[in-house]
Amino acid sequence: MLETLAMPFALGLAVALAAMAARARMHGLAVALGVIAGLVAGQVALQGWPAVPPNGAIDKLWWLALLGGALGLGLPRLNDDRQRRAAGIAGLTLAVVWIGWPRLMIPDVAAWVTGALLVGAGIWALARVERAGSPGGALLLLVGGIAAAGVAFYGSSYSMAQVNLVLTAALTGAMAGAGAAPAGLGSAGRMAAALPLIGLVAILAFYTQSAPLALILLLPVFLAEGALAGLPRLGQLATAAGERMRGARLLVVVALALVPACAAIAVAYWQSGPLYF
Repeated sequence: MLETLAMPFALGLAVALAAMAARARMHGLAVALGVIAGLVAGQVALQGWPAVPPNGAIDKLWWLALLGGALGLGLPRLNDDRQRRAAGIAGLTLAVVWIGWPRLMIPDVAAWVTGALLVGAGIWALARVERAGSPGGALLLLVGGIAAAGVAFYGSSYSMAQVNLVLTAALTGAMAGAGAAPAGLGSAGRMAAALPLIGLVAILAFYTQSAPLALILLLPVFLAEGALAGLPRLGQLATAAGERMRGARLLVVVALALVPACAAIAVAYWQSGPLYF
């Protein structure tokens, strides 16, 4: 497993470093390129080259990363906030509909409701990742991806959990190569990581027996940064810790995000049947 994750991490790191050296830093382009390269490498290692055109939902994930990166590059060019919001919503909706189309194309009310909830949840989570800033937003995506891997392990299969972890390894490598500032995650990096993550959660929701409550518990992961603003004493402690030790505030954010992440995995374990590989 570690060897499988080492490849997307290493390639994401190398591509992000190369992009930074080539000054491809605008709007987090270096992170986006690293995520796309790492995700493709991980999927090739796990399942071979993705089919072109894609045959199944898993084959669509690297296309979603590519779409997210392109969308993230275009968002800052829109001057109006409403236009940027509409473009983001359109991208999320396209990702969910494309993944869930075999279920959505038939008259299945439950699938339609699931799709609408996924789009709404994705919009809500992305807004909080954006507000958290580059390092905090990347950490929230990483914790969310790891939690989704745990839910996938107990609600679907080991291979689905691996794909989730490949995405987090690619994002980790890309952020390590590009750094948290000044370019950081950026809109391109954020969307390149978020769209395939939402696609993976959509696969779990549409096609597996993952516990709905476990999937719902993934959402509070993205409240961690906001909790510091909503709880003044906790925010003051985190700020004071950050002044004494570099990175301490981010550790507090991760600790808060791990609470619902662990709860989601625990619920998935509690409601799971026999594991299969």
